[in-house]
Amino acid sequence: MALGRMSRIRPLSTVSTVFIEVVRSIPVLVILFLVYYSLGQIGIKLTGMAAAIVGLGAFYATLYAEVFRAGILGVDNGQREAAIALGLSHRDVLRKIILPEAFFSILPNATNQLSNLIKDTSLVFTIGVADLMFQAQSASAVTFEPMDMFLLAGVIYFLFYLILSKVLARWELNVQRSRS
Repeated sequence: MALGRMSRIRPLSTVSTVFIEVVRSIPVLVILFLVYYSLGQIGIKLTGMAAAIVGLGAFYATLYAEVFRAGILGVDNGQREAAIALGLSHRDVLRKIILPEAFFSILPNATNQLSNLIKDTSLVFTIGVADLMFQAQSASAVTFEPMDMFLLAGVIYFLFYLILSKVLARWELNVQRSRS
């Protein structure tokens, strides 16, 4: 999508830009409802899990497209010019120079978006997906202790986020070290 938005092919650029701007501007919960309920009304029946994957996937694809686009645009123009001067094709410049360089600049933001995706999965219980929040809601209906159940769910999300953030931070550090 990032390359589509940056394309000189006007229809591709327009479609990519419109999709990114529309989907990015709608809250994740609304997207989940639109995918799950609205598609069903036009004959496309998805399970809760499939709707969650499509909805979260579409939303985060647009966010990642903008992260990648920013990374690509952030690569110094001199590198592109030098590669072209050496005789590399546009495709090779993109594949061998621009994208690898952009990867390193987007890494922190991309890993942060992954952490946000994990937290946003808590919304899928609203379309019937039996995730952690769904289990917490079910347990609170049985125990009549919603505060305890949702606090426990929060602690589990926190621990998962903490572990994931530490693993991603170590990976980022290893990538940066190997680059030096």
